[in-house]
Amino acid sequence: MVRSRRMMASNQTGYVCPRDGSDLVPPSASQRSAYHRNGMHHCETCSGMLLNANAAASSLCSKKLQEMHEGFVEEGTPDDIDCPFCDSQMKVRSFAFQRLDGSLTDPIEIDGCPSCSSFWLDADELHRLSPPSNGGKDAKVEANALAVVLEILLQLPVVFV
Repeated sequence: MVRSRRMMASNQTGYVCPRDGSDLVPPSASQRSAYHRNGMHHCETCSGMLLNANAAASSLCSKKLQEMHEGFVEEGTPDDIDCPFCDSQMKVRSFAFQRLDGSLTDPIEIDGCPSCSSFWLDADELHRLSPPSNGGKDAKVEANALAVVLEILLQLPVVFV
């Protein structure tokens, strides 16, 4: 398990990647507006993303994340990572996004916190919906590309599968 966020983080947010313990880049430090609008922290090592409804500047995104959070309060399988925001044990659930034609995307697993409205998305899960633009060689470039994909996906209805 990754060490506690309070003991490890050297950046201003105090949040670390639940997968590798790297400092997470806060939305305010990113050059992409998608990070700020959607409250996305990202890991420049693994390209994973941390979202939190309270950190989202967009009310639409905040509402969507609150809706997704409801699915983790009573449901989900306990995971081996702790929430970077509140240190609660996260749960994992499979989600799909409903396309405009009514069909569903391939399901992806999302780690969600049952205590607060935070979510961790591993880069490989997002790659299932959008293959790496650079072969996954540059995590920072890949995180920027995945932020745009995720911003688009958050506009679509979410379905628990």
